[in-house]
Amino acid sequence: MVTLVPELTMELTNLFNWLKQPRRITLLTHVRPDGDAIGSALAMKMYLEKKGHTANVIAPDDFPDFLDWMPGSKQVYIHQRNRKTCFAILTQSDAIFFLDFNAIKRIEALGEDVMKLTRPYVSVMIDHHREPDNFTDYRLWNDHASSTAELVYTFMEMAGDIHLLDQDMAACIYAGIALDTGIFQYSNTTAHVHAIAGKLMEYGIKVDRIHNDLYNQYGENRIRFIGYLLSQKLQIIPAYRAAYMSITMAEAEQYKLSIGDKEGIVNLPLAMKDIDIAVLFTEDKGKVKMSLRSKGDVNVEILARNFFNGGGHMNASGGSSKQSLEDTIKTFEEVLPKFYAMPEANTNQ
Repeated sequence: MVTLVPELTMELTNLFNWLKQPRRITLLTHVRPDGDAIGSALAMKMYLEKKGHTANVIAPDDFPDFLDWMPGSKQVYIHQRNRKTCFAILTQSDAIFFLDFNAIKRIEALGEDVMKLTRPYVSVMIDHHREPDNFTDYRLWNDHASSTAELVYTFMEMAGDIHLLDQDMAACIYAGIALDTGIFQYSNTTAHVHAIAGKLMEYGIKVDRIHNDLYNQYGENRIRFIGYLLSQKLQIIPAYRAAYMSITMAEAEQYKLSIGDKEGIVNLPLAMKDIDIAVLFTEDKGKVKMSLRSKGDVNVEILARNFFNGGGHMNASGGSSKQSLEDTIKTFEEVLPKFYAMPEANTNQ
């Protein structure tokens, strides 16, 4: 079970009491929402609606189409495409839930609209990332949780509402947990996570179908692109057991990559026995996005947070740079010795 300090439990009890009356609730995800963010938001939406609330999900921008199978995915409002409608929904909200992120800056323009709200609303954070900002009235936060989806399950459990869980909710929660644990292979896969997964399966979810929907729905262009990356762009730094690849905007256009086609690519170099760190650099307008992965006790969250304006988890983090793609890669190579010199870089030290 998630361990909470008594004060936080008491605060959540107040929230649960407040939710006994029908409310208008808006659920927000972070930019470039992944399976944990969308799965958590949709499961929470279905749960709140069963409780008699009106619930809407707003994502800052589009999510990968391999998540389209999730129940309710077509009802997600995309702020980037319909800002006026999303703002109108926000202005009518009695409560706003912030799911899978812990700082307003993580929702960019959507966050700007949230800050413009003048009507009072109750704010709730449900998240598992390190070092949360203090911007909500209530929070269910645990950086030892595998995923926000796990915490959504915990939220329902703590509210005494686990009996409201159904097959659709279970599928969304399971998908979020599976994606954020790397199909139950990362170090955040605990006995508690397996226990929850087992309980979710009791609702009749088709695990094989979920895995197929999450991992086997890509187009031919992505497979050919991966071949190109591995043969032409993979770089190895043996001294630091690191590997990286980079994607330019021109390459993304050439291979007609869609949203989600880059998902999982960063993990591929970790299949090598002599590699502990893998990084994918993606060129974007005015910045470079970074996905960092590691295995074992190497803590890439420290690398992302200290050198690349990012953060996340020990084995899976993200970062960004305003330098050019070439300069960002050069900086990465230069900071690797500094990173490994930090005691917290390796949790086994």
